[in-house]
Amino acid sequence: MSTSEQRRELAEFIRSRRERRRPEDAGLTVTGHRRRTPGLRREEVATLAGLSITWYTWLEQAREINVSRQVLGSLAPALGLDPVERDHLYRLAGEVPPGDGPVRSGLPRQYELLLAHLDPNPTFIVNRRFDLVAWNDGFTLLYGDLAAVPAERRNVLWLTFTSPEPKAMSEDWEQEAAYTVALFRTQVGEHLLDADVVALLRELEAASPDFGRLWQRKDVTPFVPGPRTVRHPRLGVVEFEYVKMHVADDDKTLVSFLVAPGSETERRLRELTVKPPN
Repeated sequence: MSTSEQRRELAEFIRSRRERRRPEDAGLTVTGHRRRTPGLRREEVATLAGLSITWYTWLEQAREINVSRQVLGSLAPALGLDPVERDHLYRLAGEVPPGDGPVRSGLPRQYELLLAHLDPNPTFIVNRRFDLVAWNDGFTLLYGDLAAVPAERRNVLWLTFTSPEPKAMSEDWEQEAAYTVALFRTQVGEHLLDADVVALLRELEAASPDFGRLWQRKDVTPFVPGPRTVRHPRLGVVEFEYVKMHVADDDKTLVSFLVAPGSETERRLRELTVKPPN
């Protein structure tokens, strides 16, 4: 989305929420005469948010002005935004929503149960910028203890390009890394210019020349389920079926490395993921 398009979307979103906000819900006294403006007036929103009426008018007119996080923090309650609307407001302004770090918490319990049921098949869940938000014991066996990795570094791209383990286990790291980058560019789509995505890309380019080289190719690719061979220090050479499923009405994706039920590989996975008794 271009900057002008973002400004227009931001302006239209703010105006739509102003027009639906009832004065009494904002704590304003409504006089007996009929109001010509549906919802709040511009000057009322400006007053509630502590802004000048001129500046707020420019905002609704999609003028080329900078919108700070402080202003967004004032606008959200003035417009009566719920948490989802507030986050959308921040993203339209090119900002990361408050409390929205690289890894988002609060995964529904049902997803945790699904991960447990898929054990010992290595399985994890990522968000739109490939942050690992949850994983099972099988995935810990395959890629190590991610709980020991700083939360801001639990990211598929970051691990691919800065951790030695994925490179050591891959039969063709260059091909797999290029595919991961192209898949990321495809899936992030219109969110490529979001502040949190841009921050991740800048850090990766600074940390890994390989990432910078592959990112500049601007490749895109669809996901195609298929086999993936892993050379693991404890499992040996193992071939998994690599599958992905998008979570409905969410930005998350479930990724799983599957093995045939009842196979020797499954037996070894179960054996190595069984926790010792306390």
